[in-house]
Amino acid sequence: MKLFLIPALLVLLITVNMVPAQAQSRIGLMAGPSLGIMTGSFVDDSGFEAGFSGGLLLDFQLGEKWAFVTGIQFIQKGALKVKVPSAGGGTHGFQSAYLQVPILGRVAFALSGGPWHLAPFSGFAIGINVGCKSKDGDRFEFEDECDETTPGGNMKTLEYSIPVGLHFWREFPGGSRFMLEARYEFGLNNVFDQAADAGQSARNNVMRFMFGFALPLNEVSQ
Repeated sequence: MKLFLIPALLVLLITVNMVPAQAQSRIGLMAGPSLGIMTGSFVDDSGFEAGFSGGLLLDFQLGEKWAFVTGIQFIQKGALKVKVPSAGGGTHGFQSAYLQVPILGRVAFALSGGPWHLAPFSGFAIGINVGCKSKDGDRFEFEDECDETTPGGNMKTLEYSIPVGLHFWREFPGGSRFMLEARYEFGLNNVFDQAADAGQSARNNVMRFMFGFALPLNEVSQ
């Protein structure tokens, strides 16, 4: 796990270093459930796989409406009852875990001039695979480690995605925030070796629902 943290932290540090020094900064934690599904020409069918997502949020306000958002997050993805050509007509389940660094732009609108704000956002995210387990479609538990013998082959180490979503927050005196968020992430690259070798696609998509709390960085450093 420590080896996987190094490249994720490097991406995060480079991203934060690009933020203007005058930006108003907040740090927070968010967490909640995720629902993963696989799509693409390599996947004949797929069901949702429930998991967890959460982690560190870094929020940089760039004026009254605009913000740049990044952080480092743990996300469980995957799918149930996936049909792939090498499964021999049967189904398989996959549960994969990623450390992700999102790079997001957000624009905020105050609701009725009050403390609640609505902010649509989108951007780009880089994920590093830190684990994958699989199971036959009829089994309940994910017990097998993903490898070259798993239907679909090895999972790719890097994953790229486009997150799109809505971020709600209530701001309190002093600048702290209570946050709610819903997002959908569209996978961009193949997650299976065999899909890439066959010139087909197999992508991780995921829905995420999170809540959390953020504080101005100047309060945290005091």
